[in-house]
Amino acid sequence: MSDIPDLALRHEALSPRIATNQPPLLVLLHGYGSNEEDLLQIAPYLPDQLQVVSLRAPFMLMPGSNAWFAIEPSNNGLLCDVTQAQQALVVLNESIDEAIRIYGTDPQQTFVAGFSQGGAMAGLVAMSRTDVRGTVIMSGINPLAVTPTLPTAPCNGDILVVHGTLDEVVPVSDGQDSRDALRELGFAVQYVEYPIGHTIDLRVIGALTGFLNQRLQ
Repeated sequence: MSDIPDLALRHEALSPRIATNQPPLLVLLHGYGSNEEDLLQIAPYLPDQLQVVSLRAPFMLMPGSNAWFAIEPSNNGLLCDVTQAQQALVVLNESIDEAIRIYGTDPQQTFVAGFSQGGAMAGLVAMSRTDVRGTVIMSGINPLAVTPTLPTAPCNGDILVVHGTLDEVVPVSDGQDSRDALRELGFAVQYVEYPIGHTIDLRVIGALTGFLNQRLQ
């Protein structure tokens, strides 16, 4: 694992356990108040051929605690700072471009997976790029609720939305709304619900790895 300050965003990287000439790239996006080390806990379960890059969100809340954009609870759900989300998306896409170049990954085999607020950012990446092979949104805020005016790229990649029916932070309705909105845009969306809260358990990891393995063959 290495922390190389060559991307627009700070990151941690894990090399493929099975080396290939141009490995596929998986970009991991953590949730609100976390950091780039958080989602690396799922790395042992991921396909062996992946180059993994876990990015740190650009806005620091406190040391070790970062956000992709500001959020505030309200009677109508979470209020998201649209300007910050759009700023974060710019630097996130720059980091993905740089990761493809620096790690020599296959530009046609880029995957993005995010949890919670990072799930919303993963959806925004899918909507703004044409080269994402697959996107996984885990317990994510509906990306269309974050910045509904975002121009959408041609919907080339597949999307998996996974959400807990007992989620007390981002309600399951966000997952359902993400599914419906992304399908309306033309994405091929798989949707799975589990009776869990705001977390990643082995069932979520299984859905993630199954989705990736199907597209890596």
